[in-house]
Amino acid sequence: MKTIKPRVVLSGALLFLVSFLLFIHPVYAGVFKLRFVEIDVVLDPDGKAMVSYAVRWQCRDAALHGFYFEGFSGEPRFVFAEAYAVDDRGQRYALDIKRLSSRKYDIVLAGGRAFSNGDITYFYRYAADLQQSGNVTQTETNDHGRLAVLNWAPVQWEDSLEHETITIHYPIAMPREAVSESDLASIKFFTERYVNQRYRIDYTTVKNPDGENILTVKFHGTSLGARHHFQIQTYVDAAYFDLKTIAALMPSSGLTRAKEGYLLNRLFPGSVLAQIPLDIVDVILLIVFAGVLFGIVPLLVMTRKHQSMLTAQDGIAKVQWQGDEWIPPKIQVGTFREKGKICKNLTALEAGILLDVPLSKLVGLMLENMERKGLLRIRSQDPLQVEPVVSLHRSSDPYENVLYDAIQRDGTLNLEPLSGMFRTIAAGLEQKTWSCDLEATKQYYRKRMETVPQDRSDEAYYWGGYHHHYWRNQGYYYGAYYNRTESLQKQLSAANPRINDGFSQFRSSTMCYEGPFLQNACHDACHSACHSACHSACHSACHGACHGACVSSGH
Repeated sequence: MKTIKPRVVLSGALLFLVSFLLFIHPVYAGVFKLRFVEIDVVLDPDGKAMVSYAVRWQCRDAALHGFYFEGFSGEPRFVFAEAYAVDDRGQRYALDIKRLSSRKYDIVLAGGRAFSNGDITYFYRYAADLQQSGNVTQTETNDHGRLAVLNWAPVQWEDSLEHETITIHYPIAMPREAVSESDLASIKFFTERYVNQRYRIDYTTVKNPDGENILTVKFHGTSLGARHHFQIQTYVDAAYFDLKTIAALMPSSGLTRAKEGYLLNRLFPGSVLAQIPLDIVDVILLIVFAGVLFGIVPLLVMTRKHQSMLTAQDGIAKVQWQGDEWIPPKIQVGTFREKGKICKNLTALEAGILLDVPLSKLVGLMLENMERKGLLRIRSQDPLQVEPVVSLHRSSDPYENVLYDAIQRDGTLNLEPLSGMFRTIAAGLEQKTWSCDLEATKQYYRKRMETVPQDRSDEAYYWGGYHHHYWRNQGYYYGAYYNRTESLQKQLSAANPRINDGFSQFRSSTMCYEGPFLQNACHDACHSACHSACHSACHSACHGACHGACVSSGH
């Protein structure tokens, strides 16, 4: 029997160890990746909009400072002072938004800070005139009259995404909270077919400060690849807007022609060609260049072919921005929520948000719970004075840590980070319930609230507080704490009346909408190279398409 010499065994073991270390090295190297992006757009009747971004990154042994933001529509006017980031431990970071060029901004953690491990979400927002940029305008139809058009896409990211969600708030008051197909038909709401094919759509409402149910439409895509172009194109009765532009210029209309930066979107809405930034000036320059390059004879041939292509266009069933035979898209109602599906893994605070427990009540319960655990002392209820307990041990609840950090030197509470905290809780709630039946889920937790808890955990404390709030029950263990929250709630409401609302009113309030939302030669050289490569690829594609059209017709 042949044996293996010890030296050979040792050498083989070392070789295996080195290979294994080389193999696993990339796994343990510092990395960060983009997880998801959520965009909230509030449309005004004049075509202006407030666009809010929530961008979540995941880091592991990395040093993430920020990212470049470019490729947006319109001229952004950022709310610089109120942009911020929050990590998964509840720690808040200020942001610096630096203008690098007219089309590019650098969004980084202020003070040169970096984030290393866990999840961190960047919140920022800006105002933009989408009518001026050509993303919102009007069009004339034979069957439905004049419609307002929203043709818009957020920026494209170089990373793949777990999901991307766009929420559009239209300036349209609906008769009820639930939106039916007949409601959409009454306001002439349509979507392009490709939008329904690519994304899940949910039609709902939110209440504005006047208590009206405002139409809100969510577009949701999952497992999106790098540089995904999330284009949405919708139509609605133009009577709900006050727009001064129109896609097809009508005689004596008093309107101006809408700016059109993506001319090919007329023929190929939602396609790759629709992403090529070509306006009428670009088209003219391309024609002049082709004439100089190929001469008069090729120009004459292409002119004849152009006439034949115009004839062939009559049969294309696409949205024409300037056509006499425009065929409107058919209404399609869809939703990604499954009827009867219940989300049963909400935390007590998330359930409180869902059940519209007043935010001032939630803050009061949190303060009493933190005093119960020895994290702070409430020196006075009227006026409210809070004293933090200096300790090396902080709360295991990241939201209680946000509240702890909001205590100011004079004992009062800074309410600004609390609004961000509630938006963060709501973001987590939405991630858990996006495919669930909200009414069925609410009913599940209403029944959960009917039972007084029998233990002393944090979850039991909050559920007892909800029970006490809605039924004035003293609770099993914490009746004294619940009684004190009434006084705390009054003090918090006096400091800011909007915090006395539930979250459904808070999210449409000024406090929520007007809060945060929410470089070097090497990079420039790389950007130029990419631009040249892209330009060459587009030129080849366009040339091939034109050549194929000419050859297929016999020339």
